[in-house]
Amino acid sequence: MKQFIREDLPLFHNVVFKPVPGAIPELLLLGENDKLVERIRLDKKNRKQCNELLIEKGFFRKKYKDEEVPEEYKKGTYIPKEEL
Repeated sequence: MKQFIREDLPLFHNVVFKPVPGAIPELLLLGENDKLVERIRLDKKNRKQCNELLIEKGFFRKKYKDEEVPEEYKKGTYIPKEEL
């Protein structure tokens, strides 16, 4: 998890890490007005799975920190789940 947070997370557009000492690591997906849309536990996921999850949810991953973010990713990133 530490490698994911230190090395990978800074490459994702519109993702902010907020440490909470003693808490289970979670991904909080926020919508308009910072309203919670979805909460996903990350404690049982490895580095690769965490990267895949963010990409699956529609977040843009840069190849390097200063890479320009494509226009279609600048405004919003969350892709809602499809109803089964």
